Amino acid sequence: MEISKKLIVTVVVLLLAGFALGTAFYTIDTGERGVVLRLGRLEGVVGEGLHVKMPFMDHIEKLSIRDNNLTVKTEVSSSDIQTIAVEVGLVYSLDPQKVGEVYQTYAKNIEATLIRPTLSEKINAIIAEYPIEAFVEKRAEISNRIRTTFAAQIEGNGVLVKTLLITNHDFSDEFNKAIEDKKIAEQGALTAKFTLERMKLEAEAQMIKQASLSPMVLQEMAINKWDGKMPQYFSGGQLPFITIK
Repeated sequence: MEISKKLIVTVVVLLLAGFALGTAFYTIDTGERGVVLRLGRLEGVVGEGLHVKMPFMDHIEKLSIRDNNLTVKTEVSSSDIQTIAVEVGLVYSLDPQKVGEVYQTYAKNIEATLIRPTLSEKINAIIAEYPIEAFVEKRAEISNRIRTTFAAQIEGNGVLVKTLLITNHDFSDEFNKAIEDKKIAEQGALTAKFTLERMKLEAEAQMIKQASLSPMVLQEMAINKWDGKMPQYFSGGQLPFITIK
C-alpha cells in the first residue's frame, strides 16, 4: 500500500514536471516582441525566437511591432461653420525599444486610449482653420499639418507615425447644392458675357462696313443688281449709274 502511494506521488510529480517543462518554452514570432510579466510585474522584453520562462510564475504578452493601418472617420467643421465628413488613414507602429513602457502604460489598448482620440482632436483642430472652399485645394497641406501635430503630440509614447493622409471627404447636402447653384450662376454669367461681347463685335463690324462703303462702291453694287431696264419715271437730276464729270 505504501509503495502504491509513493508510486502515485512519483507519477504526479513527473507529470507536473513534464507539464512545467513543456510550458517553459515559448516562441516570439517575427514582427513581435514579448513582454515578460513575473507574478504580474514587468520583468523585461524579449525579441523574436525561442525563449524559456519560469513555469507558474511568468506570463508572456505578445505585442506587434509591425505597421498597423488605422482608419478614422469623423465629421468636422470648417472655419466658416460648414460640415465636412472626412476619412483619415494612418499607418503607425510601436517603437521596438519602448514596448515595455507601452505595455506598462496602455497594456494592449494604446490605439483606443491614445491614438484614436488624439488623432480625432488634431483632425478637428486643423481643419477648423480652413474655409470649406479651400479644403479640396489644400487637402495635401492639411494632411501634412495633421500628421506633424499628431506625431509631435504622441512623441515619447512609443508610437512611430509612418504615413497619414486624408483619404476621402464629403460635404453636406446643403453645401453641395450651393456649389451646384453657384456653378450654374457662373455659367449663366459667362454665357451672357459671351453674348454681349459677340453683339458688340458684330455692331462694330457693321459700323466699319458702313463707313467703308464710298459712293463709287455703292454705285458699283447698284449696277451689279440692275436688271438692264431703264426707269420709266425720272424726276430729274442725274440718271442712275451715270457720273457727270
